[in-house]
Amino acid sequence: MFKVLIKDFNLFGYHGVREHEKRDGQNFCFNIEIFINKYSFTDDDSIDSTINYSDVIRQIKNLNTKRRFDLLETFSEVLAYQIMDMSPLVEKVIVKIEKTSPPIKEDLRSVGVEYILNRKEEKTKSGRGRNDVYLSMGSNIGDKEKNLRRAVSKISKHPYIDTAAVSSIYKTEPMYVKEQDTFYNIVLRAEVKKEFSPFELLGFLKSIEYEMGRERDDKRYGPRIIDIDILYYGDICIDSNFLTIPHPKIPERNFVLIPLSEISPDLEIGGKNIRKFTRDCNFSEEVDLVRNW
Repeated sequence: MFKVLIKDFNLFGYHGVREHEKRDGQNFCFNIEIFINKYSFTDDDSIDSTINYSDVIRQIKNLNTKRRFDLLETFSEVLAYQIMDMSPLVEKVIVKIEKTSPPIKEDLRSVGVEYILNRKEEKTKSGRGRNDVYLSMGSNIGDKEKNLRRAVSKISKHPYIDTAAVSSIYKTEPMYVKEQDTFYNIVLRAEVKKEFSPFELLGFLKSIEYEMGRERDDKRYGPRIIDIDILYYGDICIDSNFLTIPHPKIPERNFVLIPLSEISPDLEIGGKNIRKFTRDCNFSEEVDLVRNW
């Protein structure tokens, strides 16, 4: 198996979570490894028998110019799939993207992410078509029910998302910061097209939160006009600085477990049926039904 390398390819782009990153831009360094399913070029010296690194460079430049990503995780995943789609000879792609002048006041050379994609994984993902995704939503500022309905409406309008079920609305006690108003909470189940990665979904949900007035510096677990968390994304497991799936706090949150058990009563938590798990936990926080969705 051969490996095509693109090393230390530097481009200027406008990717990042902070507003000044989107406005002012910064330098990014790309390192790509492409594994070719070809054992010998002895009798075949044609460019058609490999992948042209000039074409890959063009692909990187196009994606860097035409799209702006909040997360390098999303950028690297999308780029890896695009490279994989360039030729059936490609068996594996490793994409590393680094910020060479990151907005961090530390003595370091760069920060970045690395994404590894195997042909087998790509085929599996292509075969699924859609993933069942569960979202938890809460609001305790203003018209709470209106906020929830507005968020669900925005989510349902996305072309890659089909809303399958929405739980009843529940009035819940604040769990972590007690000195604040009660929340209204729901859980939504949606079918999400395979083309829409978990990190792209995260970016979309964050954009809804900010469009609705949530502040970027909101106190953690404090009051918010809307909060949207990804609970599950099919059978995918992710552990990163930005996103963990399944959501690690599901087992301790009664305000998630009760609406989740309503729309998925056969779900298991910690090896137990979700309803039995919830009963056995004896949560102290009250969760009361307000009305059906």
